Amino acid sequence: MVAKKKSSHSKPKSSDSSILILTGEHSGDLLGGDLLGELKSMKPGFSYYGIGGDSMKAHGFESLEDIEALSVIGFSEAIKKYSFLKRVLFQIVEEAKYRNTKLAILIDYPGFNLRLAKELKKIGIPSVFYVSPQIWAWKFKRIFFIKEHIELMLTLFRFEESIYKEYGVNAKFVGHPIVKRIPEKLKKESPLPTGLPHTDEGFVVGLLPGSRTGEITKLLDPILGTAVLLHRHITAQGKKIVFLLPNINSKQEDFIKQKLAEIKIEEPSIEIHYVWDGSLKVMNASDLLLIASGTATLEGLYFEKPMVILYKVSLFTYFIGSLLMKSKFIGLANILSGQEVCRELTQNECKPKYIFEEAKRILDHSEFRNKMIRLLKETKDRELGASNGGKLAAKEISHFIDSLGTEES
Repeated sequence: MVAKKKSSHSKPKSSDSSILILTGEHSGDLLGGDLLGELKSMKPGFSYYGIGGDSMKAHGFESLEDIEALSVIGFSEAIKKYSFLKRVLFQIVEEAKYRNTKLAILIDYPGFNLRLAKELKKIGIPSVFYVSPQIWAWKFKRIFFIKEHIELMLTLFRFEESIYKEYGVNAKFVGHPIVKRIPEKLKKESPLPTGLPHTDEGFVVGLLPGSRTGEITKLLDPILGTAVLLHRHITAQGKKIVFLLPNINSKQEDFIKQKLAEIKIEEPSIEIHYVWDGSLKVMNASDLLLIASGTATLEGLYFEKPMVILYKVSLFTYFIGSLLMKSKFIGLANILSGQEVCRELTQNECKPKYIFEEAKRILDHSEFRNKMIRLLKETKDRELGASNGGKLAAKEISHFIDSLGTEES
């Protein structure tokens, strides 16, 4: 607990300056690690503490709580952890007073961090928020809370900066971390099978039913059913088609392999390769992606790959989501484009016959396919930024600290 950590160090002198950084998720920890690597060289006179994970600790960051303790998945778990999280929040506020904190950098984790910003403002500590809450998708009214309690918003997408500025929020676009991370991760992923066809002789299709168990169990059957239809269609033209199916969910590996065995019995000549931990290489090698809605569609955008975006959940979840969602699109590639560049098939439309029709259209018509690629490239270049997001974020924070007139120790 944070309170127990407090007694483990001597009280800082009043001239010592600290910066509080807090994230409750591993994605935020990766951002925090990149940020600290740059910020410590720009502002070496500060000590850095708060809550983070291994990426931040590698830069000498002092974490007062295990980041895993803040992890919350789903509404019911949030209810169970409410008292604990509330207690941690106020202990962090007390720690901020104790350490002569000049600034808070709050990374993502908006349910907790926006409340923390409100409490910190009461004691005169300004907050920088890194990674905008998805106000463009739901809870848009949060923008008024942000305007009141956040001094600087650092956004991952360019269009978010425009939204905030329209409402008078001090916001800066710094770029998305995938631009840096994808090339790094590509080098580490498993190799793909050899002999994949070139575009002039056939196609490679990536089958990506998601990484969560719920996604895989709902989307794998329609995706594999579509693969069978595409195989029959393309081979009838005298061309070759190869399917690649990546997976990182070890608990679902047996289920996936059993489904692949069943498809092989139904269609013996179909070529589907199972790839462990190689989703980025699969995307990079593919001419078309049949892909679960989510972060993966952002990765598909990075590779500028035509996609058919699939979304299938329980009726209750779909109903609640439809009430809360502000955006008319579900795939990030389309949200960032501002139009349905890639077809989205949800719920009852998420069936082999519908997926096949769109996939066939993409593979059969190069002009249509190339137009999609062009629109994806334009969106990528406009919205994702360069590969130095951590450095840009650190520069903006450094300028903000200077604007406060803060004396470094």
